[in-house]
Amino acid sequence: MTENQEAARVPAETVYDFVERVLLQAGVEESSAKLTARGLWLASLRGVDSHGLRLLPHYLKAVQGGRINPRPDFSFERTSPSTGRLDADHGFGHAAGIRAMRHAIDLASEAGSGHVAVRNSSHSGSMAYFAFEACKHDMIGTAYTHGTPKMRTPNATTTFLGTNPVCLAAPMASEGPFCYDGSTTQISANKIRFYGEHGLELPPLCGADQNGNETRVPAEVVQLLPMGDYKGFGIAMIVDILCGLLSGMPMGEDVSDMFNDPFSEKRLLGQFYGALRIDVFEEPDRFKARLQDMADRIRRQPRRDPDTPVQVAGDPEKAFQADREANGIPIMQRELAQFASVAEELGVEPLPGLD
Repeated sequence: MTENQEAARVPAETVYDFVERVLLQAGVEESSAKLTARGLWLASLRGVDSHGLRLLPHYLKAVQGGRINPRPDFSFERTSPSTGRLDADHGFGHAAGIRAMRHAIDLASEAGSGHVAVRNSSHSGSMAYFAFEACKHDMIGTAYTHGTPKMRTPNATTTFLGTNPVCLAAPMASEGPFCYDGSTTQISANKIRFYGEHGLELPPLCGADQNGNETRVPAEVVQLLPMGDYKGFGIAMIVDILCGLLSGMPMGEDVSDMFNDPFSEKRLLGQFYGALRIDVFEEPDRFKARLQDMADRIRRQPRRDPDTPVQVAGDPEKAFQADREANGIPIMQRELAQFASVAEELGVEPLPGLD
């Protein structure tokens, strides 16, 4: 996010409390409200604003329209000693994902590893939220989801796959977990939308127009460009194999559109979560110390630009989190106005900071 004078800093806990109260007042059952609020809050806290608080009005429309079931009956079926399936009953993807990861952790506790495929789900936000759960138990967490088919297929003029993020988190000795959480496009569709809403030009190699030609104007973007061309496309296809084919959900170009499909239609998304016990391979403290050493050695490498630090995956998010825990989460005035309207409609206390 680009910080500027239009943003008000709101204490992090105040943001979480607001999101939870809004969801509860909108009729979302308590567990789903708490887990979804925490997922949105954590994304904003870590600087992943495209998947954070700003999506709250969108989710409320999805609840009101019938796309998201506010009171789902989650059901889990264990299919082997280390695998299972969770039916999300069209509830919030955040709540389904945490439940699925907790089942994966339970399976891993017995079998060494656990994997859970989720079906009948909805948008689940930032994948780091789920992978971090495994790290609390000295496990490596993985999380995947497919999405709206926005990625331009290499050498094609049309799209087939979504941004299809990949996430892996692993515990470290003296700081928060290592975490790689990234879409297989150069940037996500939500971030394109974020750039457009804030009048920003896109970086190069991010988006293309309806004819497949690159553009840096957010309003012209119809297709997203894969990172590394065919390599990113190949990784995205792996994600859809896990999330679409294994879950029995639609895949590829048949996946629903987050913003353009009617809010009365279910998303029918699939996700895939995994937990891997470190101790079945290596003593956990030694693993965490070596991962810490690996990250520190990378950071100490000589800099080409002396003013730019050498970082490992997750470092920018850790910096955002440290700043926002101390100084509050920056929220744009236009978004505060949206939240004020939501608060008035639902009869809850609005967030502070609106001019």
